[in-house]
Amino acid sequence: MDDKKLNPLRLMLLAVLIGYFAFLFTRPQPEEPLVTQIPTPTPAATTTPAPANCPGQITQVAQGANEIRLTITGSAERILIYTNQGNITASTVEAGSAGEYRIRTPGPATAVQLDDCPVLNLR
Repeated sequence: MDDKKLNPLRLMLLAVLIGYFAFLFTRPQPEEPLVTQIPTPTPAATTTPAPANCPGQITQVAQGANEIRLTITGSAERILIYTNQGNITASTVEAGSAGEYRIRTPGPATAVQLDDCPVLNLR
């Protein structure tokens, strides 16, 4: 074959490669960083006396961005968490053990309730 016929193909291939690498290096960067920082949980201690009809009492609450951690004394069957996105009901059997419970939430929790005990406001 004649070398004059291959020159336009080589130039087109070179132009395509340069265009491809130019696209890779000049494309916009994503707005979100690759490593996201999660804020540390802010503990909120509670020491309210439990009514006589409440077998369980919340002694510690730690709230993260999308979860809440509770320390409970006594016994409870369910934990009701109030958020702006809706309420979440968690079973104490599935959410944790030995008095420490961890529940994922769609947003920050505004209040927590054990069984039919009074509501504990977190704001």
